Amino acid sequence: MIENFNNIYLFLLFIFACIFTPGFYAAAQLWESKKVLERYGIDESATLIARFAACWPTAEALVALLILFIGPQGNWAFFTFGVIVFGASTIYNTLSYFNIALTLGRGKYKVLPEAMYASIFKLAVYLILLISLSDKLFL
Repeated sequence: MIENFNNIYLFLLFIFACIFTPGFYAAAQLWESKKVLERYGIDESATLIARFAACWPTAEALVALLILFIGPQGNWAFFTFGVIVFGASTIYNTLSYFNIALTLGRGKYKVLPEAMYASIFKLAVYLILLISLSDKLFL
């Protein structure tokens, strides 16, 4: 498995960032929805959309788990999609955090810096993996 990811560092980065962190987030969002919503000051009526939002990290973790076993060869779309999603997320979360844009409903929820930091981290991870594994991804 490690040889599929060129070295142990990329292998561990992939496991941590593409399987563990989205899996943890999805589990927290699905089974601890009330605590997550309270943390951000969101009413319980948003539980359905919060659980819907957990579909992305669930799919991300499951597809990454599959890639772990079959190898990243030719799976450029997964990594490119991650760059696009987290690139957009970085822009949206940064603008929202610094109160530059996306202020609809601002008084009804908390904007915490962790969303911005998480988006930047995930964008960096997907860029590192996309560039470092390009010999295997783009066959």
